[in-house]
Amino acid sequence: MDGAKPGHTVKFQGLKGSAHLNGQEGTLVKYIKKEGRWSVRCEDGNTVNAKQENLLLHRNYAPSWKSDGQHMSFMGPGGSGTGRVNTSASNDPSHWAKGLSTKDQYEWFSNCYQMRCDDDYAWGGCNLHGPYDPDATSTSIADDFLIFCALAHQVKALPNDWDWKAYLNVASQFIVFAFEKSDAKERWGSENFFEGEMGGRSLRYTARKICGSDVNVPGDSGEYKQAEKDVKNKKKKAAWQDKLGGQSAWNGLIDDMSKGSRFSR
Repeated sequence: MDGAKPGHTVKFQGLKGSAHLNGQEGTLVKYIKKEGRWSVRCEDGNTVNAKQENLLLHRNYAPSWKSDGQHMSFMGPGGSGTGRVNTSASNDPSHWAKGLSTKDQYEWFSNCYQMRCDDDYAWGGCNLHGPYDPDATSTSIADDFLIFCALAHQVKALPNDWDWKAYLNVASQFIVFAFEKSDAKERWGSENFFEGEMGGRSLRYTARKICGSDVNVPGDSGEYKQAEKDVKNKKKKAAWQDKLGGQSAWNGLIDDMSKGSRFSR
């Protein structure tokens, strides 16, 4: 468990009292020094406290000395084997979109926002926003989503040919609903933060790049706070809407979310 940090994915092993968890994955929440155990969130959403010897870092790659400037060599699990990580890809916030159709890009980016909302609720001290806000309206969700979109635009997390108007025309199909790791696995086959770190595709990794902070670290990033202030300012909010598809497209999104849902305008 050397190098283990909150947010890392682990596998349970050697458990006796909860043997049914052996072989299953979990996510590290925090280390309980007093007990010498890790608090781990299981795939079913429950949290258990496990000893380090009962946990195996699912992808415990230790970086070696070799780098050619674009790729980094890594030792495989347990110190055997090697692998190459495209560091230029992992540092590119828009890398997730490569290989996806436009339709899938729209759904994936929506899921990225949804999963961040779920993680903020589950891991961020019950931070309820977006569709998780018990007092949510279509307008409040749109404002919350605008913050996420503005940050995504700032860090260049979207493809150069991204069509905001076309996207906002379909976003209402997704962003009003809850979305968690089990949903991500069902829809996309997997969801592992390490995949993003290694140049692959991860909803959580991209959301962290966009928001500029981890869900389990108190406080928002300075960029997030500024975007939040902008959206609360009528003129600045309108300016962001104009930049990201136009005010009419955002009003259309609000109207679409109001139709046939529990959210009013």
